[in-house]
Parts: sequence; C-alpha cells; structure tokens
Amino acid sequence: MKEALDRQLARLRTRLAKTPLPRFFSWWGSELVACLPPRWRRIFSGNSETLLLQPTDEAILVLREHEKEISGFGQIAASASAEEQAAEFRSMRARIENPGLRTVLCVPESRALTRVLTLPAAAEDNLRQVLGFEMDRQTPFKADQVHFDSRIVSRDPATRSLRVELTVIPRGVLDPQIAAIAGGAIELDGVDVRSEGVDGVRRGVNLLPPERRARRRDMRLPLNLGLAALILILLVFNMSESLHNRALAVETMQAEVDKAAVAARDVLALKKTLQDSINGANFLAERKRNGPLLIALLDDLAFRLDDDTYLERLSVENNQIQLQGQAKNAAGLISVLTASPFLANPKLEGQIQPDPRTGKDRFTIVAEPKDVPVDQIIAHGPAKPAEPAADDVKTEKAQQGDAREASDGAP
Repeated sequence: MKEALDRQLARLRTRLAKTPLPRFFSWWGSELVACLPPRWRRIFSGNSETLLLQPTDEAILVLREHEKEISGFGQIAASASAEEQAAEFRSMRARIENPGLRTVLCVPESRALTRVLTLPAAAEDNLRQVLGFEMDRQTPFKADQVHFDSRIVSRDPATRSLRVELTVIPRGVLDPQIAAIAGGAIELDGVDVRSEGVDGVRRGVNLLPPERRARRRDMRLPLNLGLAALILILLVFNMSESLHNRALAVETMQAEVDKAAVAARDVLALKKTLQDSINGANFLAERKRNGPLLIALLDDLAFRLDDDTYLERLSVENNQIQLQGQAKNAAGLISVLTASPFLANPKLEGQIQPDPRTGKDRFTIVAEPKDVPVDQIIAHGPAKPAEPAADDVKTEKAQQGDAREASDGAP
C-alpha cells in the first residue's frame, strides 16, 4: 500500500515538475523570504543551509554550505573515539541557529560511477524502478549491490525523451564509510558525490537509502498548513464581515427609506388637509358664485308675477329652482317665467289643483338656474315695464279731466 502511494506521489511530483509552477513558486518564495529578517530567513529557507562531512585520513572536514556557497567550518580528529566525534559534531551543529540544518556525507567522485542515459519520457513517472531494471545492463553491478540515485539533465519534447545522469556507488564502499564516522552516531540526511577540494561542486544526488536518512520534522508542512488555515479563517471572517457590513448598510438604507416614506406620507396628509381647508373655505364662495343670485331672482319674480299671484315657497337645491304658490292663471306663468334671465326650462310639476278657499290654482313650477354674471346683473338690473306712449298719456289725462267736469256739474 505504501509503495503504491509513493509511486502515485512520485508521478504527481513528476507531472508538477514539468509545469512552470515550480519555477514560479521558487522565485516567488525567494522574493518573499528576502523581505524577512535574517533569523526568519533561516527558518523559512529550510534546507538551504547544509553541513558537509568529508572524511580524510587525518580528520573529518566539516564544511558549511549556505545558499550554494561552501566555506570551512571546522574539523573532527579521525583518531578520536566515536563518542568524542559525535559530541564534537553536536557542538559544531549547535553553533548554527537553523532548525532545518541538514547533514550530508560527501564521497569523492573517484569512488562513484556516473553514467548518462537516454530514456523515454514515459519512464520519468517511475524512474527509480526503471533504473533498477537497467542497472545490470548499464553497470557491472546489480541493483541490490549498489546505492544509486539519478537526476534529470534535460528533456527533449520533440523526441519525447530525457537524459538522466545515474550515479552509483557499491554498498561495500559506502556502508563502511558511514559506519566509520562517529560509529554511525551522526544522523545523516544524505550522501552526495563531490569533487576534491574545499571549492568542490556537489553532484546534487542522494545515495543514502530513504530508510537510513535522518528523520527530521519538516516545519514547512505544518507552517504551510497553518498559513493555509489562517488564510481560510481570514477569508471566512472577511466574507462574514462583508456580509455583515452589507446587511448593516441595507438596514440603514431601509431605515432611511422608511423615514422618507413616513415624511412623504406626512407631507401628503398635510397637503390633503390644506386642500380640504381650502376647499372648505371656498365652499360657500363657490356655492354663492355658482348658484343664482337670490336677491336678483326675487326682484325679477316680483316684477314678472301679477298681483293676483303669490308664492308660498321658493327653494334652490341641487341645481334646481322650485316655485310653489297660487295664481289666477297658473298655466300662463310658464311663458312669463321663460322670459326671465335667471330661469331656464320652467315647467309645471304635477297637476294644477284649484283651491276652493281662495278661488285660485295651486301650482308647482321647477326650473334650472341660468349662469348670469353678477356684474351684468348689477349693471342692467331686472327688466323694467315699458313706458306708456305720449298719446296714451294725453288721452288718459283728457278722460280724467272730463270725468272731473262731469262731477262738478252734477247737482
């Protein structure tokens, strides 16, 4: 189960390595780390700082590699006991404040076998297993007789192939050398091949089997997980705050809208009250202006009706004038009232009933009021009876004179 999981992880790492994402994240991480203080840079740089152990006949040289720069750090006497060598190495290591400090044993290039192979690109997903099958063909050893590792030199997309540098060292050479360093008490993170001298270049492989490598706690994984959890928490908090702020803004706006609506309703109520007040104040004026002028109407009726006609009731209601009274000739009143400038469409309502007590006809006449301007009524006034002619006046005076003379001559 574990081997299958390792193979799947190896395939995922291989596919990820083919993308530009690793280079981008490497550049981005280096730029971010460069902005941190030195102590934090050492923590975040992880395995960028390494102690190199290079055994010689007289001593074990300890070199310090930091950001691809190698410098001498100290040495441990080869004649010292294993306990003294381990204690000396621990004291050296304690001088470097870097929890991710790695320890790598460097083997001279003369003791390792290096071959460059051309393999299909499909072999990259399971490269170590493929190299194990090719070991007896490419080297004089079998896979179980050596410690080996590889690194990809180049990829050729056109031919779908890759060039792999295979580094092999016999187990009989490497195992005794590991055991000779402090009796194997020093935990190693890897074994690499390096050229001679202080300024020698490392090959960049790890010949130490995975089960024999130092088990160190990689702080990057929990740190990355913690940062991811923190980012998630901050994101959720930010979203919740945004939603909360939006809800508050909506509530504030709703309160303002409700307040404006109440103010608008108050304005409408005040406007209606004002309009009602205006209408109430103008009601009587409108009724007086739109209705007939009663004084002028009474004056006109008094002028037009004969002396043997009198009114018992005069009412003006719902744009209708009603006349009730008694007259010698009630039917003839219609023609008389038609000539009135204040009445329109006069007509009898009901039947004419004779009154035996007075000997007259009781009538009810209804008519509609005419719109007569007040200024016209004031200017002209009601219609006046025609003046008698001059000859008629003279005749009437002569008759009156003859009558007086006849009365004077009488005995």
